Amino acid sequence: MEWTALVATVVGAVIGVGTTLVTERVNWRRNADEQDRETLRTTAAQFLEALTEARDTISDASRSEHLPVDERAQHARAAFLTHGVHAKQYQLELLAPPEVAECARDAAHQLVLYRDAVAAGHLRDDAACTQARRAFREARQKLMGTLRASLVRP
Repeated sequence: MEWTALVATVVGAVIGVGTTLVTERVNWRRNADEQDRETLRTTAAQFLEALTEARDTISDASRSEHLPVDERAQHARAAFLTHGVHAKQYQLELLAPPEVAECARDAAHQLVLYRDAVAAGHLRDDAACTQARRAFREARQKLMGTLRASLVRP
């Protein structure tokens, strides 16, 4: 057997094995990226759900004119704990890109301001309550847009 045939066989084997390894690495990376995206999508949906449920609870408190102010305030304050807003926010912040984490913090902060307006005794149609509710809605919309952009495949 000539040495050129042996070298050609070895080079061919190295190229074949190398190509297989590169292909497997690319497939693994693609699968890992998709799994990361799905985890982010699920965590973001859970956070948005918690925000929405807490907002609904706060909104219900703001409409409950028949309740004493301190009872409405108690209902509004309980919304964050009942729906786990902060816990889900922290989970999202751990997984999300910085711009999404910042929008999540802002949305949660705007919801806190809405809650505080209701806890201070403002009813749904009061200017302070309306302004806080609208600011929360805008922050939530910005969060959703930023989330959509971050979940797009590159």
